[in-house]
Amino acid sequence: IRNPANSTKDNGITFNSYFGRLIYNLKDKYIITGVLRRDGSSRFGANTRYGVFPAVSAAWRISDEAFMKELPWVTDLKIRGGYGLMGNSNNVAPTNQFDLYAQSVANSSYDINGTNGGVVGGFRQSRIGNPNARWETSVTKNIGIDGSFLKGKLDVIFDLWQKDTRDLLYRLPITQTVGGAEAPSVNVGTMVNKGIDIQVITRGKFAGKVGYEFDVTGSFLDNKITEIGGGLTYLLDVNPGFRGVNPI
Repeated sequence: IRNPANSTKDNGITFNSYFGRLIYNLKDKYIITGVLRRDGSSRFGANTRYGVFPAVSAAWRISDEAFMKELPWVTDLKIRGGYGLMGNSNNVAPTNQFDLYAQSVANSSYDINGTNGGVVGGFRQSRIGNPNARWETSVTKNIGIDGSFLKGKLDVIFDLWQKDTRDLLYRLPITQTVGGAEAPSVNVGTMVNKGIDIQVITRGKFAGKVGYEFDVTGSFLDNKITEIGGGLTYLLDVNPGFRGVNPI
């Protein structure tokens, strides 16, 4: 406590993480990777401080298969995909789990001495705590190809992906009869991001002497907040929007 007249908590944030990874690689043709994380953050209360987030990915270098030898213009071709969970705690204040109080003459005062000439500042609740807030969780799925063609003269990288976020943390509006305390972040929303990423690279030489390389990259993104608790259809207290989305 820094000031006896006001309750605060230090803004220091602590993380504690454990993770393991297992890789299976057969002749660089079949590759499987598994990852398991257990992350803890001081932003959350004791009951929900840790989250477990697994992920798996696989790749098949199809160009090494015998039936691909009939396509000499394919230099290297790999098909890959993945599925995994990832946690996020950045969208919650370090003090979110605590009830805090502050002294305020403007909002909480009384002439306790009966002088009719002055008031004494009292205490009021400045923040409503939510010790049950938990990690936002994003489930990401993707499939893509990495291809090299014409003896390395043309490279194509293509990704199709989707990320579904659940338990989205957001400070819902509260009724004014509660008082002037700041509302806590609660897990009330879902969000969907999906898109396509593509990169095309071509390289070679002019007149057999001067080398060149052209790189073209493109992306398409669709970002939607699909649900916010409390029946809200608009986000009124965020400008220009909540993570780029307004309204929902």
